[in-house]
Amino acid sequence: MRETNANERNLRPALFAPTRAGKGAAVKRALTGIFALCFCMTMLVACAAPANSSSATASSAASSTASAAASASSSTAASQQAIDYWNPDSASMHSIVEFVSASVDSSSSGFIPEEDRIAVFDMDGTLYGERFPTYFNDWLFIQRALHDDSYQAPDDLKAFAQAWEDKVLKGVPIEDFDAKERELGPQLYQGLTPDAYAEVVRKFKAGPVWGFEGMTYAQAYFQPMVSLVKYLCDNDYKVYIVSATYRDAVRVMTEGVLDKYVPADRVIGTDLLYVASGDKDANSMFYELKPDDNLVIDGKLFVKNQKTNKATVIQREIGKMPVLAFGNSTGDFSMATYTCQNSKYGGRAYMLLCDDTQRDYGDPDKAASFKKECEENGFNTVSEKDEFATLYPEGVSIKKE
Repeated sequence: MRETNANERNLRPALFAPTRAGKGAAVKRALTGIFALCFCMTMLVACAAPANSSSATASSAASSTASAAASASSSTAASQQAIDYWNPDSASMHSIVEFVSASVDSSSSGFIPEEDRIAVFDMDGTLYGERFPTYFNDWLFIQRALHDDSYQAPDDLKAFAQAWEDKVLKGVPIEDFDAKERELGPQLYQGLTPDAYAEVVRKFKAGPVWGFEGMTYAQAYFQPMVSLVKYLCDNDYKVYIVSATYRDAVRVMTEGVLDKYVPADRVIGTDLLYVASGDKDANSMFYELKPDDNLVIDGKLFVKNQKTNKATVIQREIGKMPVLAFGNSTGDFSMATYTCQNSKYGGRAYMLLCDDTQRDYGDPDKAASFKKECEENGFNTVSEKDEFATLYPEGVSIKKE
């Protein structure tokens, strides 16, 4: 090893001193950086907790807001389920709303799939007035046979119409009336095409209603019941009319009022028999329709849609049991019973009582008797007097004698 001299030894501190100082400074800078980093990390951790807490608070607030909004929306939906023209305290309305609300709620035990939400309504006395002075079909026959100057009825039909008018207005009985009505009623329209018959109905319904001011037969609907049909359709129910009135007459009657909710293919009624105009034997099973043939009324009934026929025609034409039925007479009991037999969804039936003597020609005694029959059969009843806020369109009144 080479031995260093004194000068070299004296130079080393001078030469290496700065180097040692630089190392110390570097170490200090490194330690300072480490301390700064640790401090920053500590601050970040310290800040993270409040941030998360704030986020949680914000999330909780958002959840509360969403919950409140949902609650408000639910409350609004509930308030919208009140049916127009019904009294707010109507027990029947609340019963219907309760049933329908459950039927559209997929989380409810009362939920009904949309394809099974079927409601059936009688026409006269249920959707439409029947006490001015009688059923639409009946009064149309009488007016056409006796009071239509553009039509000359055969003598036998005119005689029957006169007896029928006396029965309606004066209470004069007709022996074996139902059989005669089924036989002679359709004959008044014999030879008419469906379009020609529809025009006869339109002409009649444009006339003023017997016993009322400010209403035509086209307008003579119970406003609460029209609103009920709309309410059901808004909740994805399929509504059918099942009437004893001629089906093609009901289709015309609904024009401009109910046809938006109950199209022609959901109208069921008493069917007039149609045949080909060239079929002299009226044997449609074997006759082939010719290009120049028209379908015309044969002057007979195909089927009278009343009593049990209402239940059988529902099965035949709808193919499913209804969950709601609405009527107003014992002629609707079979339809109501069939609906209540729907054990899968717990079908319900509601029957209107003709107990309003202020806004209609009601019969309280008949209504009381009918109410008792309904209760015995397990049907709900609806008081027109107590549960309907209004009955006919605005401005309508009973004609003062």
